[in-house]
Amino acid sequence: MIARSPTARSRAPGLEYGIYFAAVFLISLAPALIRMAVPRRGTRRRFFVTHAWAMADEVTPRIFSAF
Repeated sequence: MIARSPTARSRAPGLEYGIYFAAVFLISLAPALIRMAVPRRGTRRRFFVTHAWAMADEVTPRIFSAF
């Protein structure tokens, strides 16, 4: 096995990623709730927590990769 330096980042999401995900998820709850209450024409209504989770899952890797 190859030894890694303590500063090397692993591919597995860590604590920092979890903090970013939680922050984005909490911020995404309000817009997701509004979208569930007033859906656009022709779109399927989704549970707001599911929608907020999907938005956080899409946005967090973008934010995390910027650092």
